[in-house]
Amino acid sequence: MYFAIEETTRRKAKTPHELAMVNLLLFNLLMLIALLAGSFLQQGAALSDYRLAGVLVPLFVSLSIVAYSFVRAGRSAAEGPWFIAAHWKLATNRYKILLVAYVAGAALIGLGWLLSQSQNDPRMEELMFIALQRVAIAPILLALMVLIMLESGALYQAGRGEVPDGLVERFPPVSGAASDGPIPGLLERGVLRLGRYRIEPVVFGPSLTFFCNIDRVSNSFLKEK
Repeated sequence: MYFAIEETTRRKAKTPHELAMVNLLLFNLLMLIALLAGSFLQQGAALSDYRLAGVLVPLFVSLSIVAYSFVRAGRSAAEGPWFIAAHWKLATNRYKILLVAYVAGAALIGLGWLLSQSQNDPRMEELMFIALQRVAIAPILLALMVLIMLESGALYQAGRGEVPDGLVERFPPVSGAASDGPIPGLLERGVLRLGRYRIEPVVFGPSLTFFCNIDRVSNSFLKEK
């Protein structure tokens, strides 16, 4: 859904998504690289002492950004403006996907450790742990790919004054708040309302936006309420 939002507010609404993109593309990818590289290091290698730090440090930074985003979303919901609060809420809702991926990856690594402890052969013990450590990368990497695409789209939506319809229904605009109303004359759910009339186009896409003069609309598309 589109809203009449000032340029300054639209720029501020991009902040949660820009922060999410930095988190996903920098810290989370760095963590996955460290996790994968660490699985190839042999015991006694020069960098083997740093492989745990290479995973935990970016993970800690990522979780700190997630925690900050949730705090900031709660503050924005209380203080407003609604449009900025809506985009903070959108970003935090999507962070839940990342947190689920973290739990899945940690569970796989934990399973690998438990299975490795049941092996009598030291070589099999190491092989079992490394195998599941590499498998644990898959859910996190998949979540990153999905979230990067979602956040890229959210940046575009924030820049043009748009909030997903589902979020508007769950987190409706505050009545009477400035710049919270839909733009007059924009399509909403396939119907363009202009005064006493409504125009129902034959083909309509959710991202389609157009303006028209009521005097030039064909009578076949014009219906009185």
